[in-house]
Amino acid sequence: MLWASIWGMPLGFIDFFLVPIYWNPDSLFGLIKKYGIGIESFAFFFVMAGIVSVVYEFLRKERLVKLNRGGRAHFWLIFFIPLVYVAMSILFPLKAIYNLMIAGAIGAAITAYLRRDLWKQICASAFIFSLLYFGVLILLDALFKGFVEHFYNLKNTWGILILGIPLEEIGVVFFAGAFWSTIYEYTKAYRERKKI
Repeated sequence: MLWASIWGMPLGFIDFFLVPIYWNPDSLFGLIKKYGIGIESFAFFFVMAGIVSVVYEFLRKERLVKLNRGGRAHFWLIFFIPLVYVAMSILFPLKAIYNLMIAGAIGAAITAYLRRDLWKQICASAFIFSLLYFGVLILLDALFKGFVEHFYNLKNTWGILILGIPLEEIGVVFFAGAFWSTIYEYTKAYRERKKI
């Protein structure tokens, strides 16, 4: 979990492409308003990357074991998918949230193709993480009335709200969660095994 959190934290730079087109939250010291990125961006990705990397394993009561075939580490995907996102966001700056969905889907598809043993975990984690994140957003919107309307630029979305939450939020965590959920297993050549 810590490994995934540390590698996920730099992805906080993504807010640079999302602010103010998709959303415009308040931040410590007004950094997001000034620079399009804030401390919260990195803290958010640190926490979310860690959670999505272990949620499937935790719920299934599984542990990681090294692949028997002596697989070697593959770090290229950790760098490739963010580069895909940046390139797409430069080419299509007004579609940054959709670029993030597509980059996550590409990462998940590549992982599933190269490591077919992770397919089930990729799909299950995407659904589990989406439900968890959706629940958190509903709670935030209930605790802080108008949270979504205040911080999200809804005119730049599909306009589809599910219980007050933009469909894009669910789509992003679904595809990004699908990709990041197995990044440790793919990168470090591990697989899951039931605890005995």
